[in-house]
Amino acid sequence: MRVIAGTRKGHLLLAPRHRQVRPTSSRARTVLFDVLGQEIRAARVLDLFAGAGSLGIEALSRGAAWVDFVESNRQHARLIQQNLQKTHLDDHAAVLVEDAFAFVARRREAFPPYDLVLADPPYDFDGYSRLLQALAAPALLAAAGRLVLETSVRLHLPAAPSGLQLRSERRISETRLLFYQRE
Repeated sequence: MRVIAGTRKGHLLLAPRHRQVRPTSSRARTVLFDVLGQEIRAARVLDLFAGAGSLGIEALSRGAAWVDFVESNRQHARLIQQNLQKTHLDDHAAVLVEDAFAFVARRREAFPPYDLVLADPPYDFDGYSRLLQALAAPALLAAAGRLVLETSVRLHLPAAPSGLQLRSERRISETRLLFYQRE
């Protein structure tokens, strides 16, 4: 797995050795960041269910100002930290070992909102309705903020909750990227 573009283009990233983590493919990352375009520059980003951190590291490489990586698995969080050190991006990020829902609930009250939230839950995740509700909170996502949700194409997702509008959808093989914007 490599960084696709930006200042760290070509840097190799470490990936977990077991099948429970499914890093976002380079093709899906390319589509995701092509759709976002220049919106990534100077953005404050949240990478939820971060896995190996490839989405957040790609965002930093393309000019994001800051990324918070949230990953509940300690081994994966260490892997993200190693990837940040390998790419010399560790001074632009924080790695938090925490449940995504706990982080979102805690984060809402005390910090500035994010310009972009990247959420890539496991494909067997069954809390999409609850997740979308939590991410629609005004204090979490900036006024013109974007949310990108990565899922399996086989999944049926609930309608966007009040506060979020589905702007576009892209299908890459078995992966679906949903692009929401704050209303």
